[in-house]
Amino acid sequence: MTQGRPPRDRRSRILEIAGGLFLEHGYQGTSMSQIAAAVGGSKGTLYAYFNSKEALFEAYLQDRMQADAWVFKLPDHAKYPESVLTILGKRFLGLIVDETSIALLRLFYHEAPRLPEIGRIFYETCILKFKGQFEAYLATAHSDGLLDIPCTSTAADHFFALCESPFHMPLMLCIRHEITDAEADIAIKNAVNVFLKAYRNDKAPCRAD
Repeated sequence: MTQGRPPRDRRSRILEIAGGLFLEHGYQGTSMSQIAAAVGGSKGTLYAYFNSKEALFEAYLQDRMQADAWVFKLPDHAKYPESVLTILGKRFLGLIVDETSIALLRLFYHEAPRLPEIGRIFYETCILKFKGQFEAYLATAHSDGLLDIPCTSTAADHFFALCESPFHMPLMLCIRHEITDAEADIAIKNAVNVFLKAYRNDKAPCRAD
């Protein structure tokens, strides 16, 4: 008889506890024994859910990605790119200034030089998938004549960089610990304006206020 997948609620608890330990101690500094002890069970039980620490870590990132997927869910058939970019920019900025997101980035910057595999997992599991969703919108906007985008990958990189650049390093270096709503609004307005100056199709309709 084929063994069924263990219950989701137990798995979610393991991911939640393991995620906290990874963020506190780093990937290399967290063992399966520590996670099992924190969860309240044996390593054998833990391995029934995840066959390695790497598999557990990847599942934690996938779980985070699913929780944050709404950020990149854009309006269907949006006529005005400015509105779509403003929505995405505010959501994206809120995501990257979140304490857990910052802690994850610090973990990867610290661990990836010694453990390139976890950097690859993060890049492929989170960054490329989220970026791909935005690229799909950009490709549609280009084909609809709303934007003029020779390369969707480059354009996506440009937009995300414009959104995060005023705050990324101050937050990563603990020079700042939060940003205000007013600062976020100004940053995203500037990012959208600069992006559209580069990529708007001159024949595209302008947003009606």
